[in-house]
Amino acid sequence: ELIAATDGFAEARKVGEGGFGRVYRADALPSLPRVACGFAVKTALVGVGAQGLAELQSEVRTLSAACHPSLLPLLGVCLAPARACLVYPLCRGGSLEDRIYRTPAALQRLRMLGFETPPPQLSSLERLRVLRDAASALHYLHTLSPMILHRDVSAGNILLDERGNGFLADVGLARAAEATAGQVSHLSTQRIFGKPGYMDPIIMQDNQASQLTDGYALGITLLVALTGRGAVGLLNA
Repeated sequence: ELIAATDGFAEARKVGEGGFGRVYRADALPSLPRVACGFAVKTALVGVGAQGLAELQSEVRTLSAACHPSLLPLLGVCLAPARACLVYPLCRGGSLEDRIYRTPAALQRLRMLGFETPPPQLSSLERLRVLRDAASALHYLHTLSPMILHRDVSAGNILLDERGNGFLADVGLARAAEATAGQVSHLSTQRIFGKPGYMDPIIMQDNQASQLTDGYALGITLLVALTGRGAVGLLNA
């Protein structure tokens, strides 16, 4: 069904790519109620291995337990070993990162989402509204019991719908934090997650993520959105 809806995961339907694999646009899926915006099919690359499949399973568990108006909802899942896929609503407004930087690659992705001409620059007020939505979703994750850490907050993981509403996406790296009595809840990790420039130095030094390190990444995202600069070296500018 997913193969048919994406024309065999055709390059012409690809709207994004990251460490997890690729994202393809699908207009309709027989097993799911039709949505006006269409579907985004997030698929792991063939041969991604057990680690990639485990991260997708983590995302399924996380999103199945979470529900917030500004958290991108999981609509369907196919965890076939040969081609694991997650299905979300397609955010036709693109990512906050693409709308800010407007590089040739970003404009190409926006064309794939339906923009015949480049969209106008987001105003400061529009950027702040998107960030408010994402911050609300992140706060929700942090108030769950057990708390969920996103661990990869960035302008690229905040998506916009056609009306300019913001959605926090890509929680495949999120995991339930371990509650430590009398201290800030935290998660010790052997692997370093996050994008360069967005990672709190605490993660690099102590391999320990918390709501504070998520908050640091959100703060960098705010600065990126308001200045239009890259995250790497932003605090030294």
